[in-house]
Amino acid sequence: MKTFLKLSKAWAALRWKMTIIFSFFSIVSVAMITCFSIALLNVVIRRESAFLIEERIKVIVESRTGIIDPVLNRIDGCEYASNAALFSLFTEYMSASWPGSQTVVSMLPLEVPPGVNPPWLDSPTFTGTVEDQGKVEIRFLRMVKRKGCLVRVVVRVPIGEAYLSQSAAASGLEVVDSQPVMLRRYRHDEGLVGESEANFLPGSWRPIPVVVVARDWESGSIESWVICQIRPGYSRTIADLSRMGLRRASWFGPLISIGFGLCLAYACGVFFSLRLSRRIVSVIDTLSYAAHKVGSGDFSVSIPVAERDQLGLLATSFNTMTNHLKDLREQEKQRIILERDIALAHEAQQYLYPRFAPVLFGAEVCGITAPARIVSGDLYDFFPFDDNVVGLLCADVSGKGVSAALMMAHLQAVAHGRMLFLEQPSARPSPSALAAMLNRDLCGRFGDNRYATMFYGEYDSNTRLLRYVNAGNCPPILISAAGEVTVLRDGDLPIGLFPEMAYQELGFTLSRGSAIVVYSDGLIDALNSHGREFGEERLVSCCKLLPKGTSAESICSFLSQRVEEWSAGAEQFDDTTLLVLAVN
Repeated sequence: MKTFLKLSKAWAALRWKMTIIFSFFSIVSVAMITCFSIALLNVVIRRESAFLIEERIKVIVESRTGIIDPVLNRIDGCEYASNAALFSLFTEYMSASWPGSQTVVSMLPLEVPPGVNPPWLDSPTFTGTVEDQGKVEIRFLRMVKRKGCLVRVVVRVPIGEAYLSQSAAASGLEVVDSQPVMLRRYRHDEGLVGESEANFLPGSWRPIPVVVVARDWESGSIESWVICQIRPGYSRTIADLSRMGLRRASWFGPLISIGFGLCLAYACGVFFSLRLSRRIVSVIDTLSYAAHKVGSGDFSVSIPVAERDQLGLLATSFNTMTNHLKDLREQEKQRIILERDIALAHEAQQYLYPRFAPVLFGAEVCGITAPARIVSGDLYDFFPFDDNVVGLLCADVSGKGVSAALMMAHLQAVAHGRMLFLEQPSARPSPSALAAMLNRDLCGRFGDNRYATMFYGEYDSNTRLLRYVNAGNCPPILISAAGEVTVLRDGDLPIGLFPEMAYQELGFTLSRGSAIVVYSDGLIDALNSHGREFGEERLVSCCKLLPKGTSAESICSFLSQRVEEWSAGAEQFDDTTLLVLAVN
């Protein structure tokens, strides 16, 4: 059990896995090539043994014409049947040439009677191996025309045990079985496994079939027959190899050199595989350790680069990554500090807006703002001079974010500074005078291209008179007591552009039940998910839907809700501010 646990622990290490895998496949490949070579040599030896007998049979078949023709030339006519001396001479000559052969000489009329030759034979000459009634033999047939008759000579050489034993002995082989059988039925019951074992298993003593192609004498069809089975002789093959050159070193030396070269090549492959696996594992271990350090927050770790290969590039990329992570962590720290400062700025900015709306006799005011980012560049404020007079301020400075918020806070501080003498109406600047003062103070303070749009008005509930200045702000909307909506488009340029700019004071008397809506451009520029703006026309349409006598808070809530529904799911890029004065 302990040994198994140790092996399991060793196998879990990547180093041992790669080492074992490389070694295993190297050894297996060497073993497979060796087995393939031995099996191939075995097949060659076995087939070469059978090939010797098959070639002897072919040589016998091809050499018979030269033996028979001289005898046939001595037969001039049909007197051969009555000439016993000539017949004896011919048969003895055939038997001497082909031991064990059978010779039949027939005299036939010039018209060959049917049944003498098989139907498929349309030639007067035939030489080859045939199968006749289950026996395989070499057969020669020759028909020649003589005076008044045809001489038909048939020579049959049986391929029997005696003939095969003589041929095998001449080749240094041993006949095991001489019973002929068709090749397709040979070892049919043993299947593929038996054939593989007989032909490819090194050192197998299974007999080798000697195959010849024979023609069926009755039908003329050609089939392969196993005429005998022989046992291979490895000693004869080895002896033949030893006689291939003048010295044994002529074949033994090259084979040993090839084998040594093969072993050396695989040894080098194993060596370089182990070296490569060691380097790969070393880099992986170093990367694993460095990644663990990086995961724990230590970005100072660095991997040494030993070589400029792919593993070296991997280590270089890791070092570059850690440097980038270190920079990103510093940037993240700065971002967190900045976000914290901006969050504090947002919290402080909320205190710049009115905490509650002032209470007026016969009128009410309400204002809301929604920043596009964390801090806003929009401003609204109330200046409650007494129970009947209130100042209304709505401004939108150029730009976004922190810079716009700082500019907005400065503008609000300056506006409050100009309103120090709230108890003395004669000391308060008029709306146009306040706009001119703020314009001179803001001009060039935050750069040449920074400005602010502003609406400032004073409302007296006793006279219901609204005096105001519109310095580039969106035109206010007047909602009459009867529900009519009017856009007040008169106004001047924004403040902060020209130092000596003069602003026109406008004014009108509000009837009971009427209201005026002041807003920044972020309200009408709000985009929906299709990129379309809310627009002034839609704002006017929403104002027409308001019931008569709606309070200022209800008007703010209704309009802001319509804008939120319009821009749901779309990112907004501008601050939104809404300021409403409603007369009871």
